[in-house]
Amino acid sequence: MSQAEIALGVVGCGTIGGYWLDHFASQLSLASQTRVTALFRSSQALVMPRGIDVSRWRQVFAEQAEQSDKNRILSWIQASQKRGQQTVLLDLTAAKSISRAYVDWFKAGAHVISANKYAGSSGVDSYQELQRVQQQYQRMWLYNTTVGAGLPILSAIAERCRCGDGILRVEGNLSGSLSWIFQNYRSGDALSQWLLKARDLGLTEPDPRTDLGGMDVARKLVILAREAGWSLQLCDVAIHNLVPQLLQECSTAEFLADLTAFDKAFDDWRATQDANAEQWVYLGYIERTADGGVRAGTELVPIAAESSYARLPAGNANFTVRSQQYDVNPLVIQGPGAGPEVTAAGVHSDVLQLIGQLRK
Repeated sequence: MSQAEIALGVVGCGTIGGYWLDHFASQLSLASQTRVTALFRSSQALVMPRGIDVSRWRQVFAEQAEQSDKNRILSWIQASQKRGQQTVLLDLTAAKSISRAYVDWFKAGAHVISANKYAGSSGVDSYQELQRVQQQYQRMWLYNTTVGAGLPILSAIAERCRCGDGILRVEGNLSGSLSWIFQNYRSGDALSQWLLKARDLGLTEPDPRTDLGGMDVARKLVILAREAGWSLQLCDVAIHNLVPQLLQECSTAEFLADLTAFDKAFDDWRATQDANAEQWVYLGYIERTADGGVRAGTELVPIAAESSYARLPAGNANFTVRSQQYDVNPLVIQGPGAGPEVTAAGVHSDVLQLIGQLRK
């Protein structure tokens, strides 16, 4: 099978998927016999077994895509397998329902590259079943962009574990949107001012409480912990929700219309923490406890001017990894931690890595 054609299917052609198709898909070497043969978007699909002209994929999709349902992906996998093609799916969505299909994709014959955090942070039973099926059917699953976009934080942890170096603690500003907001915010500002600017730039979800609630960071912490070989699930993560209780259940429109109450609640909380702090960072952390357990959480903390987090350009991430070999002098990974450009580049790195493995 090492010389068989590789058929790529892209699930999700939005911000990240569109950027990858526009800027990276054309770089696939014809010598590797790798072609994008299917695009799946919402309730439509474009399937062209001989390959899609990625230089004009938007036009071709608009003209030739057909209505489809969730079974269309499985039928594409099966048809590709019958043609003798090795099959790879790129899940570039943020949909829980798509991640739940991985088990069926593995069984049907596909390898998976994912920028979707739901599978890696799913419940213990679902996650174990996913790993069991992946191993049973000898499929590859790469997900390096689920934490840190294109930064090699997951691969660094995996490398430490492979060489027998026990991870002790990992921390970082894991949310691209919250990092941008708090790298600009200074005490005395209205926090909503920076929140709205981030929303206008497309850095937050349409309902910014999705970012402010800390669940995105918590999912990334679960993925990091599992990469380190630790047992952790979402209910184990202590999450600092920046949205006050009275604004958590209302509609998005009602929340955005009552940002004065949001600012007051935040300022009241900040005054109980460190009234003199000028700058803050929203951190996520996982660590081994003295009794061998795992502790994980998210927290908004004040930082001094000399902190490595204080000097980051807006939108950049900083990860600190402490291990048995990197304890006193920890391993630091720093760089752009969000955005379609770096995420798509990270996805392409996974694509090239998987192609290399299939060609061995």
